[in-house]
Amino acid sequence: MSSRYDGRLLLLVAVGVAAFLATAATAADVPEEPAYDPEIAAMLEEIDGTELYRTTRDLQNFPTRAFGTDGNREAGGYLYRRLAEIPGLSVEFQGGDLRNVVATLPGSGNASDGVVVVGAHYDSTSSDPARAPGAADNGCGVAIVLELARVMSERSFDRTVEFAFWNAEEIGLVGSRRYVGAAADRESEILLYLNYDSACGEPGGPPVANVLYNKEAHEAAVLAAHHNTIYGINLTLTRKPGSHVSDHTPFWAAGYPAMMTHAPPQQSAHTPDDTIDRISFPYAVKNARLGLSVLAKAADAEGGIATRWTVLHTAPDWSRLFTIAGCDYPGTLAAGSPRLLQGPGLLMLPGVAVSTPPGSAAGVSYY
Repeated sequence: MSSRYDGRLLLLVAVGVAAFLATAATAADVPEEPAYDPEIAAMLEEIDGTELYRTTRDLQNFPTRAFGTDGNREAGGYLYRRLAEIPGLSVEFQGGDLRNVVATLPGSGNASDGVVVVGAHYDSTSSDPARAPGAADNGCGVAIVLELARVMSERSFDRTVEFAFWNAEEIGLVGSRRYVGAAADRESEILLYLNYDSACGEPGGPPVANVLYNKEAHEAAVLAAHHNTIYGINLTLTRKPGSHVSDHTPFWAAGYPAMMTHAPPQQSAHTPDDTIDRISFPYAVKNARLGLSVLAKAADAEGGIATRWTVLHTAPDWSRLFTIAGCDYPGTLAAGSPRLLQGPGLLMLPGVAVSTPPGSAAGVSYY
C-alpha cells in the first residue's frame, strides 16, 4: 500500500468521503469504493456494549495497573484467562518479564502472506501511582480488543489475526517496541496494525474520532471512511496529524501499516478520576465496529468471510469418515475436542452434532 497525503484537517462525514479521497491521495491511489457486505454488517451488530462495560469495570477494579505492580501482574493474568475462554484462540505471554498477552486466531490456510494485528495497552498510570484506575486510558481500549476477539473467533478468515495486550506503554511503549523488534524474525509479514488507546469518548461528548495513520496504512484509513458511512457507524472522522504517541508508533517506525482511531482528549486521563463513569459506551461500540469492519477486510484475502457452522444434525459415531459438501476428511475426534474443518468445513462436537452452513444444501454422510 502506498500513497501521498498532506497534513490538512480532513472531516469525514457521509457527504465528505469524496473530499477526503481528493485531498488525501492522487486519483491513481484511491482504492475502489467497497460494496456493502452483509456478513460484515451482521458481525458489527454482535459488538456488545455490556461486554465492553464488563471488561472496563473489571480492569478499573485493580487499584493500579502500573507496570511492575501486583495489580499489573494480576491484570495480565485476568486478560490471559479471558482470552483462553474464547474457543479457537491460542494464548501466550510474550516479551519475557513484560508479559504482553497475545492471542492468535489462525488463518484458514488459504493465505499465508501475512498477519493482521489489533492491540491495546493494559497498563495504567496516574498522578497518584497507587490509584490508577485507567478506565479510559486504557481499560476501555482493552475491552474493545477483547470484544473483537470474541466476535471474530466465531468466523474463519484467510489470514491469521492476533489480538495483543501490550504492557509498559506508559513508560515508553516498551511492550509494543519489543514485539515489533522481534517481528523481523517472523515468517509472516504484518499487513496491518490497528491500535486502540483512549478510544472511548466521554458521555455527552461529540462523536469525533481522529484517525492517525502512516502512508503505508492509507488504504485502511480510506476503507474506514467508507465503512463509517456504508455500515451506518456515523462517527465524525477527522485527520489531525499530531504528536500523539502510542503503540502504533513502533509499527510506524518499522514501516508497517498502522492506524489508530483516537477519541477527543479527556481531562481525567492519568489521574485517579479516570473512572468508568467518564466513558461513553455508545461511542465505544461505534469505534469497535469501525475497527472490526477494517480488520475483517484486512484478514480476508478473497473477499468473503466464512461463518462458523450452525448445528443441524446429530452424529451417530465420531470414529468415521465424514463427507461434507464433497470434501472427504478421515479422522477420529477425541472426546471433548471440537474440530473445525475450513473451506467446506465442519464443527464437530463429540456426542452432539455435525453441521452445515446456514442456507446450504450440502449433504453430510456417515460411513
